[in-house]
Amino acid sequence: MKIWQSVVIVLLLVSLPLFSSCQLLGIGGKSKEQLYYEQQLQLLQMQQEAAQKANDEYYQQLQESLNAYLQQYNAYQQSQQQQQMQAVIDQAAAAQETPIPYN
Repeated sequence: MKIWQSVVIVLLLVSLPLFSSCQLLGIGGKSKEQLYYEQQLQLLQMQQEAAQKANDEYYQQLQESLNAYLQQYNAYQQSQQQQQMQAVIDQAAAAQETPIPYN
């Protein structure tokens, strides 16, 4: 092998890791497309987080509303049962008070 070929091989072996390490460390700089892609990715993640938060809040409010409705329905149902029981009691008392005609 000639000397100039060995010098080129040594330069390549030394320079390639340097260039790749500069790129890894961010020294080489990013392209505009890469910056645009990262911005779009961040925007998408923010939108997904906002949508998830809105969904969570919606379902929490829905759960609270359903619990409140269930409590009101149970109270209404109990009041209806009490009214029906009172009506039956009143009818039984009225039936006992009315004299039975004997013929």
